[in-house]
Amino acid sequence: MKKIPKFKSLKEERDFWDTHSVADYLKELKETGEIVFERHPLKRNFQMRLDDTTINKLKKLAKAKGVDVSTLIRRWIREHLDKELKTA
Repeated sequence: MKKIPKFKSLKEERDFWDTHSVADYLKELKETGEIVFERHPLKRNFQMRLDDTTINKLKKLAKAKGVDVSTLIRRWIREHLDKELKTA
């Protein structure tokens, strides 16, 4: 029986599963129960212009984190807003 290795990073885990089948590791997996995904309705669009270098860096980082660019940017905005408002 194959064992799922310990991963040092999300990227390492992602690379592993890109080249291996989960079917080979079914005996190691455990049921965790129901997973619920919540989406907060987005009310409005906000548009900004960014240079190609910045966009490419955002795409690369978002891919490494396993999210899309807009999710990464929204997360940063929320985190920084909360931080700034606490110190204001």
